[in-house]
Amino acid sequence: MKNIFDWCKRHIVLFTILAVGFVVVFGFINIQVLHMTSEPEFCHLCHPAQGFGPLAEVDSWEHSAHGEAGVSCLDCHGRPGVIGYAKAKLGGLRDLYMQFTISKEEKLEILSNPDENLVPSWHCLFCHSDEGNKTVRETTTGPMKVVSMRMLDDVVNPGFRLRKGVPDIMEETLVGGTHFDHTLHIEEFDLSCRDCHFGVVHNPATKTDRMNFCLTCHADAGDGAPQMADCTVCHEAQVAMNEGQGVEGIEPTMSLMYGEAADMTCTDCHTGVTKGVFRSSVSTCTDCHEDLEYKNVFEEWAGETKAKVAKLREVRVEIEEALKDADSAQRNTAQAWSTYQRGIKNLRFVDHDGTNGVHNNEYTVAILESVEADFEATLELLDNVW
Repeated sequence: MKNIFDWCKRHIVLFTILAVGFVVVFGFINIQVLHMTSEPEFCHLCHPAQGFGPLAEVDSWEHSAHGEAGVSCLDCHGRPGVIGYAKAKLGGLRDLYMQFTISKEEKLEILSNPDENLVPSWHCLFCHSDEGNKTVRETTTGPMKVVSMRMLDDVVNPGFRLRKGVPDIMEETLVGGTHFDHTLHIEEFDLSCRDCHFGVVHNPATKTDRMNFCLTCHADAGDGAPQMADCTVCHEAQVAMNEGQGVEGIEPTMSLMYGEAADMTCTDCHTGVTKGVFRSSVSTCTDCHEDLEYKNVFEEWAGETKAKVAKLREVRVEIEEALKDADSAQRNTAQAWSTYQRGIKNLRFVDHDGTNGVHNNEYTVAILESVEADFEATLELLDNVW
């Protein structure tokens, strides 16, 4: 050791350069290791199942809206900021230890009964509410980030929220195609995000389950809350789609199966609502139309809409990345962002209707054509602005 110290003293400049180089290389390697162990591919090693439920967390995430939006595991399962990230990684070491020390049955029991605060409500509001985002950023201990490690630490609303085309749930009441006042339910009825959205990513309830959940609460609330017969009070997006209005720049087009001219109401197609069956069925068509050809027409509409929406979603991801790259290069992207945001807003209008064009196919086709035009215009604007 004495010889080593003597060598270092004689070559102090070289030693300093080597020491700094070692620290830089060691730090770089550790950051890359942290990156690698924070990716869903790493989580998949311990959660390899397919579908939904325990052990299928990665696969279910991949097919969820959060997965499509690029929200990764550590964005929800780690608190914002450098300290939150470090705590999440230390917690991951505990999970890794348990992976090798507990039985599969014990693991399934833990995954089937997650802690109530696994993803607390304030963490959801960090991304889904401008005020919630501001509060968390102002009260987070330590810096939000040192280097780029995950999407969560870069979330600053309203910019982030608008890029993703999602509403401020504490200010807007049309969320997911349904009229829902989050502020009222959270502040007046003391509900948490988990109460209604439990398993929103990893074991989501069916639309029928969610509808029944709402109706159960509303029945207990009495006449003060919308009841079974008050379809149009909550289902704003579906009403707008049937009426063929609500999208700027698209000519209003009433659905052939809706309104006074058709002499039909919601329950003429959704005939099973009183029995807890809220989706229409083949019998719905044949009750009025003896020819099963109508069923094939509806299936064709839905298939074409699904394919078009899937394609546009892929393009949306590419455009958002291109816009962020352009922002990093300090290019003037204001008009491109505005055009892109209009496109994703209208794409979500179709999503929120939830019928893949069946409610009003003509209007749906026109909307999707406008979305495609907006996405193409966005790319053209990016090509022209340097």
